[in-house]
Amino acid sequence: MSKIANILMRAAFASIILAATSVAVFSQTTIFNIPTADTLPRGSWNIEADLVAKPTRYREDGYQTYGYRVAYGLNRKTEIGSNFYYTWNGQASTGQAEFSAKRNIYFNEKHGLSLSAGTVLFVPLKNITGDRTSVMIYGNARKTVNALNGMIATGGVYSVFRGSKQFGTRTGAMLGVVQPINKQVSFVADWFSGNNRLGYASAGLNFNITKRQYLLAGYSFGNSGRGNNALAAYYGLTF
Repeated sequence: MSKIANILMRAAFASIILAATSVAVFSQTTIFNIPTADTLPRGSWNIEADLVAKPTRYREDGYQTYGYRVAYGLNRKTEIGSNFYYTWNGQASTGQAEFSAKRNIYFNEKHGLSLSAGTVLFVPLKNITGDRTSVMIYGNARKTVNALNGMIATGGVYSVFRGSKQFGTRTGAMLGVVQPINKQVSFVADWFSGNNRLGYASAGLNFNITKRQYLLAGYSFGNSGRGNNALAAYYGLTF
């Protein structure tokens, strides 16, 4: 078995143990939903358990999604990850596995600049909707603005290949911002453009509980579809 496969298996096992003990985690490798333009330091882990829910009755299209995201710094410029999500709508369930890789292309600490490129493989599990395996590639950049209390602005583009014919928009933009309010709290917002399952605008607050733990809570609004919105909560651990 390859070294990368071993790392992904270890990541999945660690996440299952955390979920079983009701520990939720938030990964700093994303802003809210879009990927950051930075990669984890070599040998570092981010582990995340997610809760996303539309807080309405099931007959009014309510649902709950539970999942995890794990990312690992493979070397100084490369990060890999594995994710899993389970969704229940009161009558049926679906699942999805994801595998990701991100490479930092340019980093300039003096000017607060970072550029990265990455890919995410989406693999539907227990598929009842006709979805098919798809892959997203993306490139993004971020700029830190010290004059605005260390605000971080991120922008990029993405494109999705394969998948079902009903996927929707295949190419779009990614935008995000992190605005520190004080040492413990930051305002966080991001947006995937496009009319597809990625297409959401999200905003919330990130609370730094300790140097290694933090909680992000907010709300997401779909670019299309009446009532297409959901509450999200993530709790993070980095080590």
